[in-house]
Amino acid sequence: MEYFPTILALVRAAIKQPNPVVVSQANRLVKALRMNGEDVEADAVSKLLEGRKRSSRIEPSRVVLSLAGLPGEKITPNVRPPVDKETGTSLADIRLPTPKGAELAPVLNTTLQISVSSLIEEWQNIDQLQAVGVRPPLNCMLYGAPGTGKTRLAHVIGLEVGLPLVTARLDGLISSYLGTTARNISALFAFANRYKCVLLLDEFDAIAKVRDDPHEVGEIKRVVNTLLQCLDARSQLGITIAITNHEHLLDSAIWRRFDTRILVPKPDFQSRFHIVERYANSLDLTQPELRFLVWLTDDFSGSEIETLANALKRSAVLSTAKKFMFLKAIATHAMLSANHQKYKKWRQLLGPTESLAGVLNDDKDLAFTQEDLAQILGKDQSTISRWTRKLKEQETI
Repeated sequence: MEYFPTILALVRAAIKQPNPVVVSQANRLVKALRMNGEDVEADAVSKLLEGRKRSSRIEPSRVVLSLAGLPGEKITPNVRPPVDKETGTSLADIRLPTPKGAELAPVLNTTLQISVSSLIEEWQNIDQLQAVGVRPPLNCMLYGAPGTGKTRLAHVIGLEVGLPLVTARLDGLISSYLGTTARNISALFAFANRYKCVLLLDEFDAIAKVRDDPHEVGEIKRVVNTLLQCLDARSQLGITIAITNHEHLLDSAIWRRFDTRILVPKPDFQSRFHIVERYANSLDLTQPELRFLVWLTDDFSGSEIETLANALKRSAVLSTAKKFMFLKAIATHAMLSANHQKYKKWRQLLGPTESLAGVLNDDKDLAFTQEDLAQILGKDQSTISRWTRKLKEQETI
Protein backbone atom coordinates (compact mmCIF):
# COMPACT_ATOMS: atom_id res chain seq x y z
CA MET A 1 0.00 0.00 0.00
CA GLU A 2 1.62 3.20 -1.21
CA TYR A 3 0.52 5.52 1.61
CA PHE A 4 0.47 2.99 4.43
CA PRO A 5 3.32 4.65 6.45
CA THR A 6 1.18 7.81 6.61
CA ILE A 7 -1.90 5.80 7.60
CA LEU A 8 0.10 4.02 10.30
CA ALA A 9 1.32 7.33 11.70
CA LEU A 10 -2.26 8.64 11.84
CA VAL A 11 -3.43 5.51 13.65
CA ARG A 12 -0.56 5.80 16.13
CA ALA A 13 -1.46 9.42 16.89
CA ALA A 14 -5.19 8.75 17.11
CA ILE A 15 -5.09 5.85 19.58
CA LYS A 16 -2.94 7.68 22.12
CA GLN A 17 -6.16 9.18 23.51
CA PRO A 18 -8.72 6.61 24.76
CA ASN A 19 -11.55 6.69 22.22
CA PRO A 20 -13.71 3.62 21.49
CA VAL A 21 -14.69 4.94 18.06
CA VAL A 22 -11.08 5.32 16.95
CA VAL A 23 -10.17 1.85 18.27
CA SER A 24 -13.19 0.35 16.51
CA GLN A 25 -12.22 1.94 13.20
CA ALA A 26 -8.63 0.75 13.61
CA ASN A 27 -9.88 -2.81 14.16
CA ARG A 28 -11.98 -2.51 11.00
CA LEU A 29 -8.84 -1.41 9.15
CA VAL A 30 -7.02 -4.54 10.36
CA LYS A 31 -9.83 -6.77 9.07
CA ALA A 32 -9.90 -4.97 5.71
CA LEU A 33 -6.13 -5.31 5.31
CA ARG A 34 -6.25 -9.03 6.07
CA MET A 35 -9.08 -9.54 3.58
CA ASN A 36 -6.88 -7.90 0.93
CA GLY A 37 -3.98 -10.17 1.83
CA GLU A 38 -1.87 -7.33 3.28
CA ASP A 39 -0.86 -9.21 6.42
CA VAL A 40 2.32 -7.21 7.10
CA GLU A 41 0.34 -3.97 7.26
CA ALA A 42 -2.42 -5.60 9.33
CA ASP A 43 0.13 -6.89 11.84
CA ALA A 44 1.60 -3.39 12.20
CA VAL A 45 -1.79 -1.87 13.10
CA SER A 46 -2.57 -4.78 15.43
CA LYS A 47 0.72 -4.20 17.23
CA LEU A 48 -0.21 -0.55 17.79
CA LEU A 49 -3.58 -1.58 19.23
CA GLU A 50 -1.96 -4.15 21.51
CA GLY A 51 0.59 -1.55 22.61
CA ARG A 52 -2.28 0.78 23.54
CA LYS A 53 -3.83 -1.91 25.74
CA ARG A 54 -0.52 -2.66 27.42
CA SER A 55 0.16 1.02 27.99
CA SER A 56 -3.27 1.57 29.55
CA ARG A 57 -2.74 -1.38 31.91
CA ILE A 58 0.62 -0.03 33.06
CA GLU A 59 -0.27 3.61 33.51
CA PRO A 60 -3.72 4.73 32.25
CA SER A 61 -3.00 8.47 32.55
CA ARG A 62 0.26 8.46 30.58
CA VAL A 63 0.05 10.21 27.24
CA VAL A 64 3.60 11.59 27.03
CA LEU A 65 6.41 9.23 26.04
CA SER A 66 9.37 9.12 28.41
CA LEU A 67 12.96 7.92 28.48
CA ALA A 68 13.17 7.83 32.25
CA GLY A 69 14.19 4.17 32.04
CA LEU A 70 17.63 5.15 30.75
CA PRO A 71 20.32 6.08 33.28
CA GLY A 72 22.83 8.87 32.81
CA GLU A 73 23.32 12.61 32.87
CA LYS A 74 21.92 15.09 30.37
CA ILE A 75 24.28 16.31 27.65
CA THR A 76 24.43 20.12 27.58
CA PRO A 77 26.11 22.36 24.98
CA ASN A 78 29.08 22.69 27.37
CA VAL A 79 29.84 18.96 27.37
CA ARG A 80 32.94 18.09 25.35
CA PRO A 81 33.60 14.68 23.76
CA PRO A 82 36.52 12.47 24.87
CA VAL A 83 39.86 12.77 23.06
CA ASP A 84 42.84 10.60 22.19
CA LYS A 85 45.40 11.13 24.96
CA GLU A 86 48.39 11.22 22.58
CA THR A 87 47.06 13.38 19.77
CA GLY A 88 44.17 15.25 21.37
CA THR A 89 41.94 14.22 18.45
CA SER A 90 38.25 14.09 19.30
CA LEU A 91 36.81 10.56 19.53
CA ALA A 92 33.25 11.62 18.72
CA ASP A 93 30.97 14.35 17.46
CA ILE A 94 28.00 15.40 19.59
CA ARG A 95 24.75 16.48 17.98
CA LEU A 96 22.04 17.78 20.28
CA PRO A 97 18.38 17.06 19.43
CA THR A 98 16.82 19.37 16.86
CA PRO A 99 13.14 19.89 15.98
CA LYS A 100 11.55 16.94 14.21
CA GLY A 101 11.58 17.40 10.47
CA ALA A 102 14.94 19.19 10.51
CA GLU A 103 16.59 16.02 9.17
CA LEU A 104 15.37 14.88 5.75
CA ALA A 105 14.35 11.27 6.30
CA PRO A 106 15.34 8.66 3.71
CA VAL A 107 12.57 7.16 1.59
CA LEU A 108 11.80 3.68 2.96
CA ASN A 109 9.66 0.92 1.54
CA THR A 110 6.55 -0.08 3.52
CA THR A 111 8.07 -3.10 5.25
CA LEU A 112 11.17 -1.19 6.36
CA GLN A 113 9.08 1.78 7.50
CA ILE A 114 7.04 -0.54 9.72
CA SER A 115 10.17 -2.10 11.21
CA VAL A 116 11.80 1.25 11.95
CA SER A 117 8.58 2.70 13.40
CA SER A 118 8.28 -0.32 15.69
CA LEU A 119 11.86 0.10 16.91
CA ILE A 120 11.39 3.83 17.59
CA GLU A 121 8.18 3.11 19.50
CA GLU A 122 9.98 0.62 21.74
CA TRP A 123 12.81 3.06 22.45
CA GLN A 124 10.36 5.87 23.17
CA ASN A 125 8.60 3.63 25.71
CA ILE A 126 11.60 2.10 27.49
CA ASP A 127 10.28 2.98 30.94
CA GLN A 128 6.88 1.44 30.22
CA LEU A 129 8.43 -1.81 29.02
CA GLN A 130 10.74 -2.00 32.03
CA ALA A 131 7.80 -1.41 34.36
CA VAL A 132 6.39 -4.81 33.40
CA GLY A 133 9.76 -6.56 33.41
CA VAL A 134 10.33 -6.46 29.64
CA ARG A 135 13.91 -5.79 28.55
CA PRO A 136 13.86 -3.71 25.38
CA PRO A 137 16.72 -4.29 22.90
CA LEU A 138 18.93 -1.21 23.14
CA ASN A 139 21.20 -1.94 20.17
CA CYS A 140 20.55 -2.02 16.46
CA MET A 141 22.62 -2.90 13.41
CA LEU A 142 21.79 -1.17 10.12
CA TYR A 143 23.41 -2.93 7.18
CA GLY A 144 23.14 -2.92 3.40
CA ALA A 145 24.71 -1.57 0.23
CA PRO A 146 26.45 1.84 0.22
CA GLY A 147 24.25 4.85 -0.44
CA THR A 148 20.96 3.38 0.80
CA GLY A 149 20.50 6.01 3.52
CA LYS A 150 21.64 4.09 6.61
CA THR A 151 23.48 7.02 8.22
CA ARG A 152 20.65 9.43 7.51
CA LEU A 153 18.17 6.90 8.90
CA ALA A 154 20.23 6.59 12.10
CA HIS A 155 20.16 10.38 12.51
CA VAL A 156 16.38 10.44 12.04
CA ILE A 157 15.94 7.66 14.60
CA GLY A 158 18.00 9.65 17.08
CA LEU A 159 15.82 12.72 16.49
CA GLU A 160 12.62 10.70 16.88
CA VAL A 161 13.83 9.20 20.15
CA GLY A 162 14.73 12.70 21.35
CA LEU A 163 18.28 12.01 22.54
CA PRO A 164 21.63 13.58 21.61
CA LEU A 165 23.56 11.68 18.97
CA VAL A 166 27.16 10.79 19.83
CA THR A 167 28.86 9.73 16.58
CA ALA A 168 32.21 7.92 16.80
CA ARG A 169 35.02 9.43 14.72
CA LEU A 170 37.18 6.75 13.14
CA ASP A 171 40.05 9.18 12.55
CA GLY A 172 40.25 9.67 16.30
CA LEU A 173 39.50 6.11 17.43
CA ILE A 174 41.94 4.22 15.23
CA SER A 175 45.61 4.63 16.07
CA SER A 176 48.83 3.12 14.73
CA TYR A 177 50.11 2.63 18.28
CA LEU A 178 49.50 -0.79 19.83
CA GLY A 179 46.75 -0.74 22.41
CA THR A 180 45.68 2.84 21.74
CA THR A 181 42.66 1.95 19.56
CA ALA A 182 41.27 -0.36 22.24
CA ARG A 183 41.85 2.31 24.88
CA ASN A 184 40.06 4.92 22.75
CA ILE A 185 37.09 2.59 22.29
CA SER A 186 36.85 2.12 26.05
CA ALA A 187 36.99 5.90 26.56
CA LEU A 188 34.26 6.46 23.97
CA PHE A 189 31.91 3.92 25.58
CA ALA A 190 32.64 5.26 29.06
CA PHE A 191 31.60 8.72 27.84
CA ALA A 192 28.43 7.41 26.15
CA ASN A 193 27.50 5.39 29.26
CA ARG A 194 27.83 8.47 31.44
CA TYR A 195 25.19 10.41 29.49
CA LYS A 196 21.74 9.79 28.07
CA CYS A 197 22.44 9.55 24.35
CA VAL A 198 22.34 7.44 21.21
CA LEU A 199 25.82 6.12 20.38
CA LEU A 200 26.31 5.87 16.61
CA LEU A 201 29.11 3.65 15.27
CA ASP A 202 29.33 4.34 11.53
CA GLU A 203 31.62 2.28 9.24
CA PHE A 204 31.47 -0.29 12.03
CA ASP A 205 33.41 -2.97 10.16
CA ALA A 206 36.57 -0.85 10.53
CA ILE A 207 36.78 -1.79 14.23
CA ALA A 208 34.72 -5.01 14.35
CA LYS A 209 36.44 -7.21 11.77
CA VAL A 210 36.76 -10.99 12.02
CA ARG A 211 39.49 -11.87 14.50
CA ASP A 212 41.02 -14.66 12.40
CA ASP A 213 42.20 -12.29 9.64
CA PRO A 214 45.66 -13.71 8.69
CA HIS A 215 46.91 -10.23 7.78
CA GLU A 216 46.45 -8.89 11.30
CA VAL A 217 49.15 -9.23 13.97
CA GLY A 218 47.01 -9.42 17.10
CA GLU A 219 45.90 -5.82 17.41
CA ILE A 220 42.51 -6.52 15.83
CA LYS A 221 41.87 -9.24 18.43
CA ARG A 222 42.56 -6.78 21.22
CA VAL A 223 40.25 -4.22 19.61
CA VAL A 224 37.37 -6.65 19.02
CA ASN A 225 37.64 -8.14 22.53
CA THR A 226 37.46 -4.64 24.00
CA LEU A 227 34.52 -3.81 21.76
CA LEU A 228 32.67 -6.95 22.88
CA GLN A 229 33.13 -6.04 26.53
CA CYS A 230 31.97 -2.47 25.91
CA LEU A 231 28.88 -3.58 23.98
CA ASP A 232 27.95 -6.02 26.76
CA ALA A 233 28.27 -3.32 29.40
CA ARG A 234 26.28 -0.78 27.38
CA SER A 235 23.45 -3.18 26.49
CA GLN A 236 21.74 -2.29 29.79
CA LEU A 237 22.69 1.38 29.86
CA GLY A 238 22.00 3.10 26.55
CA ILE A 239 21.01 2.94 22.90
CA THR A 240 23.63 1.95 20.33
CA ILE A 241 23.29 2.00 16.54
CA ALA A 242 26.00 0.45 14.36
CA ILE A 243 26.19 0.87 10.58
CA THR A 244 28.09 -1.21 8.04
CA ASN A 245 28.22 -1.71 4.29
CA HIS A 246 30.14 -4.97 4.76
CA GLU A 247 28.31 -7.13 7.28
CA HIS A 248 30.21 -10.18 6.03
CA LEU A 249 33.43 -8.70 7.47
CA LEU A 250 32.08 -8.49 11.02
CA ASP A 251 33.22 -10.89 13.68
CA SER A 252 30.41 -13.37 14.44
CA ALA A 253 30.53 -12.56 18.16
CA ILE A 254 30.00 -8.87 17.34
CA TRP A 255 27.06 -9.73 15.07
CA ARG A 256 25.37 -11.70 17.88
CA ARG A 257 25.59 -8.73 20.25
CA PHE A 258 22.93 -6.89 18.24
CA ASP A 259 19.40 -8.01 19.05
CA THR A 260 17.96 -5.93 16.21
CA ARG A 261 19.49 -6.20 12.73
CA ILE A 262 17.82 -4.23 9.95
CA LEU A 263 18.68 -4.64 6.28
CA VAL A 264 18.36 -1.30 4.46
CA PRO A 265 17.94 -2.40 0.83
CA LYS A 266 18.19 -0.48 -2.39
CA PRO A 267 14.88 1.26 -3.15
CA ASP A 268 12.10 -0.58 -4.98
CA PHE A 269 10.13 0.97 -7.86
CA GLN A 270 7.72 2.96 -5.69
CA SER A 271 10.50 4.18 -3.40
CA ARG A 272 12.59 5.26 -6.39
CA PHE A 273 9.62 7.23 -7.67
CA HIS A 274 9.41 9.17 -4.40
CA ILE A 275 13.19 9.73 -4.38
CA VAL A 276 13.15 11.02 -7.96
CA GLU A 277 10.24 13.34 -7.10
CA ARG A 278 12.10 14.65 -4.05
CA TYR A 279 15.41 15.46 -5.72
CA ALA A 280 14.15 16.46 -9.17
CA ASN A 281 11.29 18.65 -7.93
CA SER A 282 12.82 21.86 -9.30
CA LEU A 283 13.13 20.47 -12.85
CA ASP A 284 9.38 20.50 -13.59
CA LEU A 285 9.54 17.09 -15.26
CA THR A 286 6.47 15.44 -16.77
CA GLN A 287 5.05 12.22 -15.33
CA PRO A 288 6.43 10.16 -18.27
CA GLU A 289 9.90 11.65 -17.69
CA LEU A 290 9.71 10.85 -13.97
CA ARG A 291 8.65 7.25 -14.73
CA PHE A 292 11.48 6.96 -17.24
CA LEU A 293 14.00 8.01 -14.56
CA VAL A 294 12.52 5.46 -12.17
CA TRP A 295 12.84 2.75 -14.84
CA LEU A 296 16.40 3.83 -15.67
CA THR A 297 17.57 3.80 -12.02
CA ASP A 298 16.67 0.18 -11.35
CA ASP A 299 19.16 -1.25 -8.79
CA PHE A 300 20.42 2.25 -7.95
CA SER A 301 20.87 3.38 -4.37
CA GLY A 302 19.15 6.51 -3.13
CA SER A 303 22.49 8.31 -3.17
CA GLU A 304 23.07 7.44 -6.84
CA ILE A 305 19.61 8.73 -7.73
CA GLU A 306 20.34 11.98 -5.88
CA THR A 307 23.61 12.32 -7.83
CA LEU A 308 21.76 11.86 -11.12
CA ALA A 309 19.13 14.45 -10.14
CA ASN A 310 21.85 16.96 -9.23
CA ALA A 311 23.53 16.39 -12.61
CA LEU A 312 20.23 17.11 -14.37
CA LYS A 313 19.77 20.28 -12.31
CA ARG A 314 23.23 21.52 -13.30
CA SER A 315 22.49 20.83 -16.93
CA ALA A 316 19.15 22.67 -16.67
CA VAL A 317 20.82 25.74 -15.14
CA LEU A 318 23.46 25.84 -17.88
CA SER A 319 20.74 25.46 -20.53
CA THR A 320 18.88 28.64 -19.60
CA ALA A 321 19.64 30.24 -22.96
CA LYS A 322 18.35 27.25 -24.86
CA LYS A 323 15.89 24.41 -24.36
CA PHE A 324 16.80 21.84 -21.69
CA MET A 325 17.46 18.53 -23.46
CA PHE A 326 16.27 15.92 -20.96
CA LEU A 327 17.60 12.78 -22.66
CA LYS A 328 20.87 14.42 -23.71
CA ALA A 329 21.52 15.56 -20.12
CA ILE A 330 21.04 12.01 -18.84
CA ALA A 331 23.30 10.58 -21.55
CA THR A 332 26.00 13.14 -20.67
CA HIS A 333 25.82 12.11 -17.03
CA ALA A 334 26.13 8.46 -18.08
CA MET A 335 29.25 9.20 -20.10
CA LEU A 336 30.80 10.96 -17.09
CA SER A 337 29.84 8.13 -14.73
CA ALA A 338 31.40 4.95 -16.03
CA ASN A 339 29.86 2.97 -13.18
CA HIS A 340 26.38 3.40 -14.71
CA GLN A 341 27.43 1.66 -17.90
CA LYS A 342 27.47 -1.71 -16.14
CA TYR A 343 23.66 -1.57 -16.10
CA LYS A 344 21.81 -2.90 -19.15
CA LYS A 345 19.29 -0.07 -19.19
CA TRP A 346 22.02 2.56 -19.24
CA ARG A 347 23.74 0.79 -22.13
CA GLN A 348 20.40 0.89 -23.95
CA LEU A 349 20.20 4.61 -23.18
CA LEU A 350 23.58 5.17 -24.84
CA GLY A 351 22.67 3.03 -27.84
CA PRO A 352 20.48 3.96 -30.83
CA THR A 353 17.48 6.08 -29.79
CA GLU A 354 15.30 3.99 -32.09
CA SER A 355 16.16 0.83 -30.15
CA LEU A 356 15.52 2.58 -26.83
CA ALA A 357 12.09 3.60 -28.08
CA GLY A 358 11.33 -0.04 -28.84
CA VAL A 359 12.44 -1.18 -25.39
CA LEU A 360 10.29 1.43 -23.63
CA ASN A 361 7.32 0.73 -25.89
CA ASP A 362 7.47 -3.01 -25.12
CA ASP A 363 7.64 -2.54 -21.33
CA LYS A 364 4.06 -3.26 -20.22
CA ASP A 365 4.65 -2.04 -16.66
CA LEU A 366 5.59 1.44 -17.89
CA ALA A 367 2.59 1.59 -20.26
CA PHE A 368 4.07 4.50 -22.21
CA THR A 369 1.98 5.97 -24.99
CA GLN A 370 3.58 7.25 -28.18
CA GLU A 371 2.99 10.77 -26.88
CA ASP A 372 4.91 9.86 -23.70
CA LEU A 373 7.80 8.46 -25.72
CA ALA A 374 7.89 11.59 -27.86
CA GLN A 375 8.26 13.73 -24.72
CA ILE A 376 11.00 11.56 -23.26
CA LEU A 377 13.03 11.08 -26.43
CA GLY A 378 12.57 14.60 -27.78
CA LYS A 379 10.98 13.42 -31.04
CA ASP A 380 7.63 13.99 -32.72
CA GLN A 381 4.92 11.35 -32.51
CA SER A 382 5.13 10.46 -36.18
CA THR A 383 8.78 9.49 -35.74
CA ILE A 384 7.94 7.34 -32.68
CA SER A 385 5.10 5.69 -34.62
CA ARG A 386 7.40 4.94 -37.56
CA TRP A 387 10.08 3.49 -35.26
CA THR A 388 7.73 1.23 -33.34
CA ARG A 389 6.04 0.03 -36.54
CA LYS A 390 9.42 -0.74 -38.09
CA LEU A 391 10.52 -2.70 -35.02
CA LYS A 392 7.34 -4.75 -35.03
CA GLU A 393 7.83 -5.56 -38.70
CA GLN A 394 11.38 -6.71 -37.98
CA GLU A 395 10.11 -8.97 -35.20
CA THR A 396 7.67 -10.71 -37.52
CA ILE A 397 10.33 -11.48 -40.13
